[in-house]
Amino acid sequence: MLTRRQGAARWAALLATSAVSLALATPALAQAPAADPLEEPALDEEGYEVDELVVTAARQVAPRGSVVGEAEPEITLDQREIRALGVSSVAELLTALEPQLASGRGRGGGRPIMLVNGMRISSFSEIRDLPPETIVRTEILPEEVALRYGYRADQRVVNFVLRRRFRALTLEGGVTLPTEGGRSTVDANANTLQIQGDTRTQFDVKAGRTTALLEDERDVVRTDGQDGALRTLLPANRSLALNGVIARPLGDGVAASLNGRVEFTESDARLGPSGDPFLASSELDALRRLTDNREAHVGVAVNGAVSGWRWSFTGNADRTSSRTLTETAFDEETGAFRTPNIARSTVTSADAEVLVNGTLFDLPAGPVNAAFTVGADTLNLESETRRQDLFRSADLDRQSGRAQVNFDAPIASRRRGPIGSLGDLSVNFNAEVRHLSDFGTLTTIGGGITWSPIEAVRIIASITDEDGAPTIQQLGNPEIVTENVRVFDFVTGETVEVTRLEGGNPNLLADNRRVIKLGLTLRPFEETDFVFRADYTRTRIEDEIASFPAITPEIEAAFDDRIDRDAEGRLTRVDVRPVNFDRHERDELRWGFNYSRPLRNTRPPPFAPQRAAAPGGAQTGGAQTGGAAAEGRPAPGEGQRAGGGERQGRGAGFGPGGFGGRRGNFAGGNLQFAAFHTWRLKDEILIRPGVPVLDLLDGSTLGSGSATPKHQLDVQAGVSRNGLGARLNARWQQGGTVQSGLGGSGLTFSDLTTFNLRLFADLGLQPMAREHTWMRGARVSLNVDNLLDERVSVRDAAGATPINYQPDLIDPLGRTVRVSFRKIFLPIRAVPPPGERRPAT
Repeated sequence: MLTRRQGAARWAALLATSAVSLALATPALAQAPAADPLEEPALDEEGYEVDELVVTAARQVAPRGSVVGEAEPEITLDQREIRALGVSSVAELLTALEPQLASGRGRGGGRPIMLVNGMRISSFSEIRDLPPETIVRTEILPEEVALRYGYRADQRVVNFVLRRRFRALTLEGGVTLPTEGGRSTVDANANTLQIQGDTRTQFDVKAGRTTALLEDERDVVRTDGQDGALRTLLPANRSLALNGVIARPLGDGVAASLNGRVEFTESDARLGPSGDPFLASSELDALRRLTDNREAHVGVAVNGAVSGWRWSFTGNADRTSSRTLTETAFDEETGAFRTPNIARSTVTSADAEVLVNGTLFDLPAGPVNAAFTVGADTLNLESETRRQDLFRSADLDRQSGRAQVNFDAPIASRRRGPIGSLGDLSVNFNAEVRHLSDFGTLTTIGGGITWSPIEAVRIIASITDEDGAPTIQQLGNPEIVTENVRVFDFVTGETVEVTRLEGGNPNLLADNRRVIKLGLTLRPFEETDFVFRADYTRTRIEDEIASFPAITPEIEAAFDDRIDRDAEGRLTRVDVRPVNFDRHERDELRWGFNYSRPLRNTRPPPFAPQRAAAPGGAQTGGAQTGGAAAEGRPAPGEGQRAGGGERQGRGAGFGPGGFGGRRGNFAGGNLQFAAFHTWRLKDEILIRPGVPVLDLLDGSTLGSGSATPKHQLDVQAGVSRNGLGARLNARWQQGGTVQSGLGGSGLTFSDLTTFNLRLFADLGLQPMAREHTWMRGARVSLNVDNLLDERVSVRDAAGATPINYQPDLIDPLGRTVRVSFRKIFLPIRAVPPPGERRPAT
């Protein structure tokens, strides 16, 4: 066991090592990486190297970095479309694509499965800080593709195909302010990255600081007369994150990556008056909660191939420590403060998996592919709680092993076999066995059918039956007691301040989840990037593991031991540790479309790479003055490769990324529109036998935030041209009514419509950049979230707003404005005239 001094020394050593790594990595930008002297780079209008698809005279080879098997992406974004989003990292890219990535099959809140160049990675940490400029193509694939990589089919798959050569230093800083004031966030980020084939080196540093938002800085009405300066609506936060990745080829087609990350976060919240008469009306009178979290992560991934089979190994080790100190109220009897409550927890985990996938044998319609996965993991949770004279500790361990198999077999194919008239038809079978040291053996079994009667239509049907154990945190998190927590009591119809107990519940059971999915994907227009998608999901869960719900008559009847009231029936204490529900049934239909169209820029960029004039008057790679290039078509012989292949981009007349391909016609803009509608057809919960069923779509509720929306609509619209871009994301959620009982009144929640606006300008593409070369690679962004400053309106039967549902309590921030500046430093590369070889560097 490390002492506190030894632990501090270890963290200091990690920080020092990370700082030295960044210092050593940055000067490397002064030299260009070794490049193939025979390969002339394709450049876009800012000088970025453009990746290309090779098409031979005989057949089109699968694009570089594609996933295994014949999986067709639901949506594919090229460089032009990614740049039009105006994001700064892969993490922001996923946030921007949230409507396209949503899935109704997971356990909620799950991140999509991530692949890089069609291969597994150790964890999301390995790619979350990658600049979007490094991405050639982003593919969004259905959940069933996850099975081929050893994962469960409960989240969509995102495959990022990276450039073969890239090197840059990226700096970014931003300030976020709510328009109502009272809180500010300042953040900064530095990222250095080098890519040369399978070699990748990256280091990223992020730091941020957010001030607290107090009740007296918002229009909050209190009935107890307490000073709003003694309670925070949102705590103050400080954070620092360091992330590094090293990827190298090991020879014989084997490549490996190593990822390390450390994060530090601190928060400071005020919980109300302490009761000390000597500190009354002073900021020192506030009870405080101080939280300190530290995380460390190491991940490794190795990918290779042997005898036509792909294999991969992934391993991760994580350690998370947390310390929470909560001050307690002044004791008038002793004339002193009570001993503060202290909760500590440390979670240490490690996992390793091996995946092998390839072709078992051939059928008339095609190859039968299989994936075999074995893995093991271990997890330890140490926690302790000191609450006045009570001390509790827990030391929980969990070891598990798993084995999973997946088979994909083609039944019919339009291109081969005797029954090609059926189109493409394939079946899937998968099974998993997982043994947990504290829960025994859990199983998952599933299967599905994929049918594409014509190229523009694809239908997927699947079923999964899965056992799931509670997390070790749900079982053994330390107990934390918080006083003066506002809770709306649906039984009495009033808002009260209670003592809340949270932590783990060692008596939780494993759940069983059965999911049926029917999916339809349409591409009705061959020459138009328009995709329509519809998914129907039916979920049945037994012994569901859930957070403790809102206090309603049904909940109190089922969990009367979790709720305390005084002699007058006023709520005084709530135990919100997780519970098991007997059964949960949910049906959902989600449908929508995504449309994208390239737009030609109307002027050449100031820093277009210039080449010697080619025959016909075209200046390749730069401004085009005549001949074939001036008409937007390639000059004779252009785009050809030795061996009869040629380079092609996505969409007629546009090279990779929409920047004119190898010679560039400045077609770098994009128009995009998407809309997705979620329709919850059924959402019912049976808490315990003998208790009425809760219909969450008809008056019942689990959380105290709002009624469950029956309908939700997500809309995206974006346009970019000449380095200027605008994106608008809108979400509408239907309101509803939550019924109450025992004399209490029901609550009516209004609809909620929010708009988020992003405006950005790539300064390096503006005419003024000719006189200001520092603008090359620079971008200014303005983000306005909750543009109309909308909040849910809550009313009781009398038309009044309950204290706990005041607008500034539901959404303390409201409209926020963020201004950021980003600068990417790229090496200057000399471009030779056509026909000349670039000298090796």
